Amino acid sequence: MPSESNKHVLFLTRWFPSDSDPMLGLFVKNHATAASLAGYQVTVAYASETKDMLEGSYKVSINTEGSLTEIIVYFKKSGQFPWLSQLVALFKAIRMAIKYNGKPSLVHANILTRTGFIAMLLSGCYGIPYIITEHWSRYYEGNSGYKGFLRKAITKLVIRKSSVVTVVSRRLYNAMRLKGLNFQQVILPNVVDTNLFDISEKRNPTFRFISISCFEERSKNLKLLIDASRKLRDTGLEFELVLVGDGPDRRMIEQHAGNLKFDATFTGTLTPVETAEILKQSHCLVLTSNYETFGIVIYEALASGIPVISTDVADLKDLISQEYGKIIPVADLNALFNSMKEIHDKYAQYDQVKLRDLVKNICSLTSVSAGLDKLYQRVMQ
Repeated sequence: MPSESNKHVLFLTRWFPSDSDPMLGLFVKNHATAASLAGYQVTVAYASETKDMLEGSYKVSINTEGSLTEIIVYFKKSGQFPWLSQLVALFKAIRMAIKYNGKPSLVHANILTRTGFIAMLLSGCYGIPYIITEHWSRYYEGNSGYKGFLRKAITKLVIRKSSVVTVVSRRLYNAMRLKGLNFQQVILPNVVDTNLFDISEKRNPTFRFISISCFEERSKNLKLLIDASRKLRDTGLEFELVLVGDGPDRRMIEQHAGNLKFDATFTGTLTPVETAEILKQSHCLVLTSNYETFGIVIYEALASGIPVISTDVADLKDLISQEYGKIIPVADLNALFNSMKEIHDKYAQYDQVKLRDLVKNICSLTSVSAGLDKLYQRVMQ
């Protein structure tokens, strides 16, 4: 537990749940909650773009739950300098955070590069350390988000000056190293709320495959799931497919299912409570991504006592053995079809409690909180 003299941790983040998008960066909020559970006074400073305001104006929202304070400054981009409005909003949030809870003893920057640069500036101003947690998949091949000489130079600088850089998977670490970013590997898993995602004694009467993802086809490859499901339906197997989420390619995925005359259920975006409830009623979660940094939905499904099928992304291959589900090659239609059929036929053989215990030991709120406490103490000492 931290002492009174080193309690305040300032979170800076590129993504965070807000009125503009209540699901964006939920994993960062969970890390902040885990830090507050360890006894730290945590303040999140975040700038959120909104269209419901006059151009160039700002609105502040402050929410406090226990020792976690969220300060969100809403802004509308100015047409002449669109990036400046966001920076102004973020610095407003930082000033309020320091005024609200005092000088921080540590800055925890989430999602590079801008947050890391500001954390470095605060570190110099206040003589305090900063750490970085990276979640972004932009370093992977097939994702062109990490580019530009200035971005790369600043990213290397803020990583070199930081006390610790944590990542959510070894595969993300390796991808960053291949981009020339050198740092010691420290894995900080995302948090699964094992109180929310729990086992239910009752399941949907019809066997249900479920997918929970953003509808962004380049990374999620949901057409593959539709194709495999259609092929499985042609064998005469009875099941239903539910796809949870939303995104820019949702209509295209719905049209693809329609063209194949395959009847799937599209729920749109659900709240965490609604997501947990629909998982509890399902039998198998399927993840067909081309790349992932962590794959949180896999862990949430296991915590709910249901087996999983996933492409070989993040570090899931090291986690998922035959006792928990199936790992298949990326974009392999036949492997997905065979795995769905196998789990459908052998579903009764999976031990729900064993599936859940795996997650509790790795990324429950309690386990991540303990890991953050050790990390913070080491850095601040």
